[in-house]
Amino acid sequence: MAFLDLSGTLAGLKVLDDGDRDRYKAAVRAGEQTGFGYYWPHLLAQHRPGSSAVLVAEDGDSLCLFRWRVRDARARLDLYLPPLPPSLPVLARCLERANAFNGDRSARIVRIDEKDAGTLSEHDRLRLEPRRMQYLYRPETYLNLSGNNLRTLRRQVARVEGLSRVEVLPYSEEHAEDCRALLRRWRDRHRAAHGTEGGAGTARRALELAGRLREPDMRGEVILVDGRLAGFAFGGEIRPGVGCFFEAKSDEDVPGLAYFQRRSFLLRLRDFDLVNDGSDAGRPGLRQLKDSLRPARMHAEYRGIQRRR
Repeated sequence: MAFLDLSGTLAGLKVLDDGDRDRYKAAVRAGEQTGFGYYWPHLLAQHRPGSSAVLVAEDGDSLCLFRWRVRDARARLDLYLPPLPPSLPVLARCLERANAFNGDRSARIVRIDEKDAGTLSEHDRLRLEPRRMQYLYRPETYLNLSGNNLRTLRRQVARVEGLSRVEVLPYSEEHAEDCRALLRRWRDRHRAAHGTEGGAGTARRALELAGRLREPDMRGEVILVDGRLAGFAFGGEIRPGVGCFFEAKSDEDVPGLAYFQRRSFLLRLRDFDLVNDGSDAGRPGLRQLKDSLRPARMHAEYRGIQRRR
């Protein structure tokens, strides 16, 4: 990313790229993180030319990931994740680097996994605040939709299964243009109704990444209704045994399709014991959808704020 000048307080950092994948994933595997923010394609999706990038460096035995971002014409630096593995001395040095770049003591840790919260709370200048809770599912739950607790999901899935022609296929590049067209329609509709893109940018970057990332990091699925592409979904491995339901969009004019899609793609991820499906993003409709799948449990994530002296 040529727009980034990695000198001065950024010296020694580099833009995260495919060459960092093995080192990063080994660190997550050793640390046993489960949070949505630790999904490798999610980190790559933070790269937005001219506006944001994930930067990486090593400090002793720890891997350090920062987020460089431009807001209101001003660049700032935060830790995107705590050091991997967590180390209070390394954390202190990372925060000081970010503070020096920002010119104040406003640097934050954007995402902290619940398992690391106890360790990081021991830092005397750090205050932890909860972010939105994340949904963890056991994919094997959805092989059989019997039982009262899955009645909403069962009813909605049956609506789609009752349509004349529904096909579920692995994603391939031949679906890319139809996926982009669906995303544009979805974005325009969401903007007209709510005034925002509703995460369409992340879905666009997921489609870009799907063209070059492979298993176990990324797999995809599309749904065709009467021969027309009506939905796509992507996800993959956070670490062995833990997957991520990364992104999905579907045609809102097909009743029940969002429910059918969630269940279908979770079944495609059933080689994982648990799948993190992120938060509900504060959207009531998405919360209703995710609640209907009866999560195995909710996963806490935090942000780290520096205390004032």
